[in-house]
Amino acid sequence: MRDRLQELRLRAKELQMGGENNGATVQEEEQEEFEQQAIIYEKEPITERHLHEIQKLQNEINNLVEEVNKFSQQQKSLVSSMRRFSVLKKESNIAREIKLQAEHVRRGLDELSRTVRRAENEQGPARATVRILAAQHAFLSHRYLQAMLAYNQAITAKQDKCRTFILRQLEVAGKEVSEEEVNDMLQQGKWEIFNENLLTEVKITKAQLSEIEQRHKELVNLENQIKDVKELFVQISLLVEEQGQMINNIEIYMNNAQEYTQASKEKFGLAVRYKRRNPCKAICCWCCPCC
Repeated sequence: MRDRLQELRLRAKELQMGGENNGATVQEEEQEEFEQQAIIYEKEPITERHLHEIQKLQNEINNLVEEVNKFSQQQKSLVSSMRRFSVLKKESNIAREIKLQAEHVRRGLDELSRTVRRAENEQGPARATVRILAAQHAFLSHRYLQAMLAYNQAITAKQDKCRTFILRQLEVAGKEVSEEEVNDMLQQGKWEIFNENLLTEVKITKAQLSEIEQRHKELVNLENQIKDVKELFVQISLLVEEQGQMINNIEIYMNNAQEYTQASKEKFGLAVRYKRRNPCKAICCWCCPCC
């Protein structure tokens, strides 16, 4: 038998030299291609600009939430008639500020929504930048929706308290009035006729009547506040419908991630069982393979 060890060594050396030359050629070609493309992903100014706008919009929503919480705390109690005028004026100012802030936030969310749609059309919905923008838009829209729902709930709760107060005062005075009659009186604005009937039919003092009138003014003020934000709630409903498909896509991604995670757990468990069943140990030897 011929000893061909020297021949194999020469052949391996030739292959190694040829591989180095080919590797250098490929590296030069790749370098030329990269120099022509000149693509940089680490510092993308568009993403930084969008993140700055998102942070600014989040701060505005935080201010809106604080104003809504302040308004809700003030609506939890009924103050006396002596302070009614000043309190109504203060509440009106807060409601006006909430309306302005809510409209500004809504315009910002609309602009962010257009940015997300434009990015999806240009880069595709699977791009990481697009998914980040879409997730931020969904989060901010949800916070905005929760703030406006809390604002509406505070107004509705104060309305119920005022109606209950009017009904109790009339009940004490001996006048039986249903809640439907009070609602009709508020909607039709016939408080003057209702007022005259109280003075003639019921023995009620002017102080009690004045207190009831103050609650009526407060109810009218609350009704006007609801009318002012009616357009905002319409925009919110459109925003919720628009995000329906986005939420469904997020749910699909989460379900797929859960399936992949479960499959990975099963494969890892199977690998651990195979490893435990193998009694052989790895032997570091150049002449024989492992068991």
